[in-house]
Amino acid sequence: MSTEYPVHYGIEPPPRFSRTQLLVRVVTFLALGVLGLSFGTVFLFAYLFLPAFAAIRLTSRPDAERYVAEDGPRILGGLRWFAAISAWAGLIAELLPGRTPEETVRLEIDRTTVHPTPGSAMMRLISGIPSAIVLAILCWLGMFVWLWAALTILVSERVGPGAFHYLVGLQRWSIRLLAYQASLVDEYPPFTFADVARPGLPTAQIVGQPTSPDPQHG
Repeated sequence: MSTEYPVHYGIEPPPRFSRTQLLVRVVTFLALGVLGLSFGTVFLFAYLFLPAFAAIRLTSRPDAERYVAEDGPRILGGLRWFAAISAWAGLIAELLPGRTPEETVRLEIDRTTVHPTPGSAMMRLISGIPSAIVLAILCWLGMFVWLWAALTILVSERVGPGAFHYLVGLQRWSIRLLAYQASLVDEYPPFTFADVARPGLPTAQIVGQPTSPDPQHG
């Protein structure tokens, strides 16, 4: 992965995971299932909505810089909350954030080199498909990793490093893809779980990265 890729996601591994919080997650998933909702459907909505939103906003702007400067921070804030809630659901954070998503996850996006247009924004509905397909496959495998992590929490209140890195990698991949869909970055999301800090990025931003860049070894 390039050290200059502009999206960086990191999270501190919790010292322990409580069985109570695991039960809360399961009850939450069951309640959402009754309503016909899931994190997958929320992600799909964001995948489809963000390019359309970007195209509309770019059409009403005289230049792309205004979209990046005015809408970019709001979109980034939404992605941070999505990342924090997903981290809790995905068994890489023990608690939901109380006030700000930065209590749980660290997400930074360098938007200084992005030059979106309405046409390029809408094209991401198509160009993002390969990354989304691979992510869907990895998430299917991730369900088994999540179940294994849940079992280890029941036994030892811990999540093993291999499972933790894989689950972090899924979250990092999904956030990169959504940032791309929102036209906050021009570069295509890399097909990797790894993250490498760019100059000036605090090292805490990338805690939880796997030692191998290969998703199959996350």
